[in-house]
Amino acid sequence: MALASCARKPALPVLGTVPDFSLIDQNGQPFAGTRLTGSVWVANFMFTSCTATCPRQSTLLQRLQRETAVDLVSFTVDVKRDTPEVLAAYAKRFGADPARWHFLTGPEPALHQLAYSVFQVGMVDGKLEHSARLLLVDARRGYRGSYPSAGEESINRLLADIEQISKET
Repeated sequence: MALASCARKPALPVLGTVPDFSLIDQNGQPFAGTRLTGSVWVANFMFTSCTATCPRQSTLLQRLQRETAVDLVSFTVDVKRDTPEVLAAYAKRFGADPARWHFLTGPEPALHQLAYSVFQVGMVDGKLEHSARLLLVDARRGYRGSYPSAGEESINRLLADIEQISKET
């Protein structure tokens, strides 16, 4: 029994690779996905006028900002209304550190490709339907996990997985 507690946790699988992408951040500046290479990051898909799951997701990302050293990326699914100015106001509302928490917009097809093909959490097609999951990416841009944004058990698992992949070389 004592040996079982010393066993290493198995490596998280790589579910896919996040390709390079070019979007616009909350400051109206170009944001290349390659900028995140070398950093562990957590992403979500959201929109600023959402009153259902998005505020809860943003509160959880705010917690991750306090408790971890990971980068955070919030991709909008409302490209028509979520301009850089609107995203900047939303970022301020949640105390986002602009050096670590990036709110991104851009062409709908680019955001759709990330949501649908890479993270497999839905579509960005103007309907404002989106996942309430937090998405973990490693320093090599490997997609490593998807976590419901409801429930302390899920968040604790995300925190443990962040710690685990942060130690990988």
